[in-house]
Amino acid sequence: MIDVLIITKNEEANIGFCLEALQGWTRRVFVVDSGSTDRTQEIVESAGATFVHHDWAGYAAQKNWALHSLPLDAEWTLIIDADEVVTPKLRREIEVVLAKDIDEVPESAFYLNRLFYFLNHPIRNCGYFPSWNLRLFKRGSAQYEDRAVHEHMVVEGKVGYLTEPMIHDDRRGMEHSIAKHNSYSSLEAQEILRGREAAGPPASGLESSFFGNALQRRRWFKQKIYHLLPAPWLFRFLYMYVWRRGFLDGSTGLRFSLFISAYEFLISLKIRELRLDRAPRLPKPMDPSLPSKDLPVTVVVPVLNEEKNLPACLSRLSRFAKVVVVDSGSTDRTCEIAVEHGAEVVDFRWNGQFPKKRNWVLRNYEFDTPWVLFLDADEYVTEDFCNELATRLPETPHDGMWLSYHNYFMGRYLRHGTAFTKLALIRTGSGEYERIDEERWSHLDMEVHEHPVLEGTIGKIASHIDHDDYKGLESYISKHNEYSSWEAKRYAKLLEDGGGGQSYFTRRQRWKYGALRRWWLAPGYFLVSYVLRFGMLDGFPGFGFALLKWSYFFQIRLKIIELESADDQSPAARI
Repeated sequence: MIDVLIITKNEEANIGFCLEALQGWTRRVFVVDSGSTDRTQEIVESAGATFVHHDWAGYAAQKNWALHSLPLDAEWTLIIDADEVVTPKLRREIEVVLAKDIDEVPESAFYLNRLFYFLNHPIRNCGYFPSWNLRLFKRGSAQYEDRAVHEHMVVEGKVGYLTEPMIHDDRRGMEHSIAKHNSYSSLEAQEILRGREAAGPPASGLESSFFGNALQRRRWFKQKIYHLLPAPWLFRFLYMYVWRRGFLDGSTGLRFSLFISAYEFLISLKIRELRLDRAPRLPKPMDPSLPSKDLPVTVVVPVLNEEKNLPACLSRLSRFAKVVVVDSGSTDRTCEIAVEHGAEVVDFRWNGQFPKKRNWVLRNYEFDTPWVLFLDADEYVTEDFCNELATRLPETPHDGMWLSYHNYFMGRYLRHGTAFTKLALIRTGSGEYERIDEERWSHLDMEVHEHPVLEGTIGKIASHIDHDDYKGLESYISKHNEYSSWEAKRYAKLLEDGGGGQSYFTRRQRWKYGALRRWWLAPGYFLVSYVLRFGMLDGFPGFGFALLKWSYFFQIRLKIIELESADDQSPAARI
């Protein structure tokens, strides 16, 4: 007989399909969970599987703990992921092995093949099929190597191959997939810098070798050559789409190749970020001789876990009449830092309905200044900006002001590329942020790309504000992953409403939402930012920033396609 091991966290979208395919032919199924907050446990227990909690220890360590600690007493053990489904054909192939006396099977373990699905379409090329993973092994004959990510099994004895594929189809969607690859890229960048890409030490058990098996050759290439290439991400795209004939998978093959190459680029970026090893570029201190609280402006800083950015932001606000920090339940030192800097802390808890954070402040906070400035924690006012406010605000007829920002990326000021502007300074009581009907789909508690809708005219402040996020690339990717989901869902909602809700759109917003579904938007943005606006003159940071913006619009398009191609079909039924 056979025991099955599955590692989970928040897998309610997948685990039911996975467990259903294991019914009737397995001995026991153990699900080791690291703290799910969804219906994972309920689904597991209703399917008759054994649910075990174990705090997350890392990909390899979590599985090794289970192999050594759980009563996996059957002659054979099968390890699969929650987003994988054993097809009937693969089941029959496994049962042929199980039917033999274990001593008559010369192999200690078997590689299983996986068929990946991307945006509800199979990937039969791109170098992803066949995709061999060692998952079936005799009790006690294998364990995972000591690696942070992309771990493999070390086996004592001969290995074989089962040819019928299982389905790999993660139904948690593109947002989850991007979040997962964001985490993986951070771990892989750290592995590379630690010199552990070649898993040669005894702790790993898998040496890199040009003359070894396929896995050993792959590791040799990645260690000795791949990450020494000037553009490994471009090499990965050409390898997948051209050499491994990803073009035969049609538009899905192109999108998948671009998606994986973007992941490789993220690894390269994070390696550079780790090598910077720099202290935060703190803004230049404000001149202590300047007046205090002379600007008739309340600065509102919406925050959530901003302890890395907030001190520098608040330290520059001494000239403003009042500073209000609106917190959404931070678990770090954010609120403590705000109090230390003399700011008023206001607690906000979003109930999933209108209004969200900025509009809630405008509606519920009693302002005693004529102006309100919304400032993010990673934005830092300059002396020139404050001086211009002191001169302009008393006499301006406008109800709002467009603000300009100097953007810093990977420690460098980007002097070129696309300009960054925002309507964030408004006259008290003149209006609020546009209202969007998003109660059914948004999980962001603060207005993101909404603009204030004001009664009067809008001017412009010429002096800039600095923007520099000290939380790093992983936080940047995570934030924009959420934003791209929001953009895709808003696009879908606008289509559903027949274009309604655009009455307050700026001309730029109308153009953007008209183009979000177009294939050329992402490369077009890169071309404009990097070439036509001379982002190339900012060196590698300019290139990296422009390509991340390309990736952002690419993500939006993928998520729109995902929403349009929602599929409730069982994965096993697809093959």
